[in-house]
Amino acid sequence: MRYSVHAAAAAALLAMAAPTEAQAPPTVSWGGPYVGLSLGGEWGQLPGSVTVAPTPAGAVTGSPAVPGATRHLTGQTNGAITGGGQAGYNYQIDNFVLGVEGDIKGGGISTRTGAPLGGAPGIPAGSNFKASSDWDASVRARVGYAWNNFLIYGTGGIAFADANLKANFASATAPNGTALRGRSASGSTTLTGPTYGGGVEYAFAPNISVGAEYRYTDYGRDTVGLGNVATTGAGGAVATVPARATIGLRDNTVLLKVNYHFVAPPPPPPMPAAAPAPPPPAAPRVFIVFFDWDKDVITAQGMQVVQQAADAYKSGAPVQIQVTGYTDRSGTAGYNQRLSERRANNVARALTRLGVPREQMIVSGRGENDNRVPTAAGVREPQNRRVELMAP
Repeated sequence: MRYSVHAAAAAALLAMAAPTEAQAPPTVSWGGPYVGLSLGGEWGQLPGSVTVAPTPAGAVTGSPAVPGATRHLTGQTNGAITGGGQAGYNYQIDNFVLGVEGDIKGGGISTRTGAPLGGAPGIPAGSNFKASSDWDASVRARVGYAWNNFLIYGTGGIAFADANLKANFASATAPNGTALRGRSASGSTTLTGPTYGGGVEYAFAPNISVGAEYRYTDYGRDTVGLGNVATTGAGGAVATVPARATIGLRDNTVLLKVNYHFVAPPPPPPMPAAAPAPPPPAAPRVFIVFFDWDKDVITAQGMQVVQQAADAYKSGAPVQIQVTGYTDRSGTAGYNQRLSERRANNVARALTRLGVPREQMIVSGRGENDNRVPTAAGVREPQNRRVELMAP
């Protein structure tokens, strides 16, 4: 019955914390290792008993057997503050979180029972017994559901706890007047049992979460020896017999927990795509008008080239055209300079008649400089008698 009651309590805890938007995606990552601290309270029971063995027949010459005595631990169990640490690892698949956690805590509960049995063999009136547990630990699986910054989970596994019993046997006087000396004895054991419960966590930072958890654990029972005690046999004779105790632990725990998650930092935002390189500037278009020797008149072939240059200008955005005249190296430098300028101006006037504004031209002469075909002075080279039209 107690298992079903506590299972229902754990289910109720999960139900109260269930998300109202079941499909809301988690906004933090719960995956990866974590460590943390816990603090809370626990309450429960330390059931058990102290038994003094019967005095066997013949323990004292001619004496019959005398029954033993048992004292159950029925004192009030104290609640206690408990706290410790935990470590675990989570694996997250979308909203579902699977993990394993181990923890260890100190604190523990205790109970004290007197023995006002008045004359019971082996357990004199005034004896008392204290049962206690000082630490517990567990290894558990966790199954949870994450939404927004919350994680709701159930947990279950195996738990371990120490259980201690200290017996103080009071002194007494046997019916024949023999003094029975009091003595103290203690025994301890480690109990193991199932633990289960549930909780809720809230991540208020990518690496830090706080939560609350409830667990119920039944550690079962074990037997510990308490050595030998003096008791009275038939007729008041004194005999020495063994004493032993059984001790168990059933425990409820509520914890507040703080965890640090070793979550990888979010990836940096993607680098902005590099702007495409600007296209290379278009190569300037060059049209060359050739002239006869010592002439500045445009030939028929030359006019075809001028027409091509004018058409190219009118087919695109208006640009400034460089009109530059040249000569070969026959003649003097001064004459050649004036001849190159006349040739350039004649080509500029022809362009103007074909619809190219004169203000869109830079007209100049370079004389016999910048030969297209390098020659010695005085050489009549046709390739050097020219006007170049360059449109950027």
